[in-house]
Amino acid sequence: MRRDSVLENAKEVLARLETIQYLVASQLRAGHRNKVLGNLWTLLDPLMLLGIYYLVFGIGLRQAGDDPGKFVIYLGIGVLAFRFLDQTLAQAANCIRANRGLVEQVPFPKAILPIVISLCRLYDFVWGLVVLCIAIWLTGFPLTASVGWVPIFILIQLALCIGLAYIVACVGAFFADTTNIVAAATRLLFFASPIFYFARPEPGHPGIIPPEYATYYYLNPLATLLDGYRDALLWGRTPSAETLLYPLAVSFIALGVGFAIFSRHERRYARSL
Repeated sequence: MRRDSVLENAKEVLARLETIQYLVASQLRAGHRNKVLGNLWTLLDPLMLLGIYYLVFGIGLRQAGDDPGKFVIYLGIGVLAFRFLDQTLAQAANCIRANRGLVEQVPFPKAILPIVISLCRLYDFVWGLVVLCIAIWLTGFPLTASVGWVPIFILIQLALCIGLAYIVACVGAFFADTTNIVAAATRLLFFASPIFYFARPEPGHPGIIPPEYATYYYLNPLATLLDGYRDALLWGRTPSAETLLYPLAVSFIALGVGFAIFSRHERRYARSL
């Protein structure tokens, strides 16, 4: 696909903002249909997962140390941010096949599908952050002015999620086992990111990543994003230039490359189903 074709596809996506809004609202309603607790599961799911991880890693592996309240917040940030990426990619891997009727019969830019998935998972992530901020306040940790950096990191992660979702959705349209590959990759990413352990030294917690390997470790953009969220929410710091600029660059490169790859193969999706 030529560059002008990719630009035309981008213009079509921008012209369908109302369609994106409608599909996001529809998917959010459908996701909680026939559930007794409805939208409350948006908050209960991460809380239950946080409780399990705290028992396993905080108590079982003694990561909580002498300050369990701080570790709960630290762990909560990691769990929420990881779930945002994990669930986005898991759904994106099957989004073309799951919407076969739309793809085959309705003329619309298929590139809106990964955007819709990412925005739905963003909704869950933001609600989780609201609960986490309340927990931070209740446990006595001050929310400083640095919390203003959180929306910037959210936008960076959203760009990363959409970009990777485009790549995964494109591959998933042609190979049904993409879902299994994505699940294995995100499982590896979970352990390669500082979700339940301290990669860098923090007050009361030594970092487990040796300084000579830190540069390679932080090539993982999710690791840098987690440090950014925690600097802003938990440690009350202004994120460093590296913490901000590296994931920003990776996310928007992923978004541009992912969109180009997805657009190049868009006409082949209906024939692949």
